[in-house]
Amino acid sequence: MGYSQAQKAESKQRVLETASRQIRENGIEALGVAECMRSAGLTHGAFYGHFSSRDALILEALEHAVVQGEKRMVALAADAKKREITPLQSIAESFLSDRHLKNPGNGCALCALAGEARHANLEVRELLTRYVHQLASHIAQARSSDHEELTLGIVATIVGAVTLARAVDDDKLAKSILAGSLALVMAQDSVVQ
Repeated sequence: MGYSQAQKAESKQRVLETASRQIRENGIEALGVAECMRSAGLTHGAFYGHFSSRDALILEALEHAVVQGEKRMVALAADAKKREITPLQSIAESFLSDRHLKNPGNGCALCALAGEARHANLEVRELLTRYVHQLASHIAQARSSDHEELTLGIVATIVGAVTLARAVDDDKLAKSILAGSLALVMAQDSVVQ
């Protein structure tokens, strides 16, 4: 008995969610097709029914992560209104949180992959470049400013802080990196140029 189109779509979605999480947790090169398929509850043989290659899976999984990131940014803006804080504060607190630090598999793909992206293939780098622009656009909207250099500086501060905090083996230092970066970003919340 064959699978329906709905079952096939649901299976592919599970694979994308699994691969997306595994890539953000362990890096692009660590993704193994057999382990990913097993973690998604499918056989290795089912892989080619969904993807033409491992590279195709990686690209779709990263696109999935970027879409999740976009949804998170919209939710953070809505959350800011409920919490009566600025949108930039909502974004910065979410990104520069201990929760985000310790859960890369569910967090920002750029924060998880910034260090290794320069070694990735062109398609992955193009996707992450588009994501930088998307994050900058959300930051600009959050600040009600279109000052591109300052906005990119905020994105770089956030991504760099998370990357650095994840790189150190000292929890106190990691928290200090996040707190200092949050203070630096928040100092820009009222600065409009």
